[in-house]
Amino acid sequence: MRKMLAVVAMLLLAVGSASAQGGGGGGGGGGRGTPEQAAQRLMDGLFKDITLSDAQKAKATEIISKAREATMGMDRQAADFREKMTEANNKRNADLKGILTSDADKAKFDENVKNMPTGRRGGGL
Repeated sequence: MRKMLAVVAMLLLAVGSASAQGGGGGGGGGGRGTPEQAAQRLMDGLFKDITLSDAQKAKATEIISKAREATMGMDRQAADFREKMTEANNKRNADLKGILTSDADKAKFDENVKNMPTGRRGGGL
């Protein structure tokens, strides 16, 4: 009986550890979901309260996809990783803002950028 309890405890510990590391749920990406889901969350945040045409949505999706591809090869352990990622995100945001036509939408976009979460899990791809 003690052996069985010990095995069960070890299994629970292993499952809990995997869940804490983002190994469970979300469809991959460390618990962030698929790249498409991450891109949609980014669009939802950046274009909150901004109505995009179908052409603008398509262009925004293309910009986000290209930005994600550009950052995939970055060495996350490099000393300058944070600066490179910030630079890539700033370029992506400038490109996204460039598809907007009205000054009101551009101002709202800037506000949305400021309100995006920052740090390790936010604003990135």
